[in-house]
Parts: sequence; structure tokens; C-alpha cells
Amino acid sequence: MNLTIAHIMLLLMPSSVVMAQQRLVVVNVESKVPIRDVRVCTDNGQERHTSWDGSVAVPDSFLRIDFLHPDFERRYVLKSELHGDTIFLIPNTNALHEVVIYGERRFDKRMAQILKPSPQQIERDKMPKVVPAGISPLGLLALIYDLTLRKKVEDRARRKKALKEVRRKEEEFQHKWDSLRLGNHPKQNRNP
Repeated sequence: MNLTIAHIMLLLMPSSVVMAQQRLVVVNVESKVPIRDVRVCTDNGQERHTSWDGSVAVPDSFLRIDFLHPDFERRYVLKSELHGDTIFLIPNTNALHEVVIYGERRFDKRMAQILKPSPQQIERDKMPKVVPAGISPLGLLALIYDLTLRKKVEDRARRKKALKEVRRKEEEFQHKWDSLRLGNHPKQNRNP
């Protein structure tokens, strides 16, 4: 019998914990509009957030409750000060929502002035460019290539091209020959 009473008490205990909650609504003091996503922290370590309609369920077993939101002043309420279900928060006048900066990029102007050619540089650019006298190493290499290797490289490329053409023709003739040979075999197989 004592065991049965203990089971019934264990079943009813979670429901008493659920019933021991209080529903609060967090509202903007100026516009009287509910505030969503307000962090609600109790002194016993529980933390919850308000829903889209500004409501939040808090346990009855708290002594102090804190309301935190980046756009509003932080507020804490003692349980003895709580009369009703509405908590008003004051907007934070120092909160910045958007920052627009007007001005000019002085760095770009300075770089343009630094990179702007001087009058002496403009005059030097107008003067004709003189090719230095002497032997050009690249020209010398090109001359040696023309005299020694160019003819061999061109002959090799010409032979390679001709060989590809010959192989293509051979494959074409082989294909024709195979088609003629296959054409004769079926006739021979039909006669016997």
C-alpha cells in the first residue's frame, strides 16, 4: 500500500512542477510592442528566450530574474517586485543599428599622385628608344638554329605528316578489303 502511494506521488510531482510556472510578457515601454528574443535568466541558472509574441514561461522558484537584449537596457526584477504579467524594457539610446560613413579615400588620391609620371618622365618617354649596339644573344641563337637545326626539324615534320597520310590510306584499303572478303563468305555459306 505504501508503495502504491509513493508511485502516485511520483506521477503527480512532475505535473506540480509544470503548474508552478508563471507566464510573462516582455514589452517595449515606448511603443508597447512585445519584444522577441529577449534572454531571460533566473538566479537558479535557468535561461530562456521570449517567443515571437514576447511571452516566456518562468518557474515560480526564483528570487531575481534578469532580462537582456542588445537593443534594450538590462533590467532585473525581484520576485517581490513582480506585480502582474508584463515587464517593460527601456530602449537603449546608445545602440547603433546601422553606421554609414561618408568621406573620401585619401589613400587612393595619394597613390595616384605618387604614380603620376613627372614632367621629366613624360619627356623621357617621348624620346626615341635606342637599341644598344652589340650582339644580341637571342638573335645569335636564332641564327645558329636557322643554320643548323631548322632544316632537320622541318624535314622530320614533313616525313611524319607523309607517314600519317600513308597509314590512313592503308587503313582505308584494309577496310575495303575486309568488306569485300566478308561479302564473299556469306555467298559461299549459302551454296552448300
